[in-house]
Amino acid sequence: MVITMNKKEFLNELCKQTDLNESKAISVNDILEKNFFISKKNKDKIISELVIKLNISLDKATEIYNICKKIVSNEIMNKLKQPFKNQD
Repeated sequence: MVITMNKKEFLNELCKQTDLNESKAISVNDILEKNFFISKKNKDKIISELVIKLNISLDKATEIYNICKKIVSNEIMNKLKQPFKNQD
């Protein structure tokens, strides 16, 4: 079973939890989709790409990375607790 979050839901949640607009949230999503971001191995690479692409500080990029990880982790936990919720 593949656990996926609707891309639009992810972008909306990312915008809500950060001060990013939709176009910057899409850029963040593109970077995350290019890399396996749950792995600690790619964390530094992803954060570096966020700094460059969004022209933000290292601290802000790290914060965005952690928020993204939290959003996805929460969604995975919700799917595990309620596997048949929101299935169309």
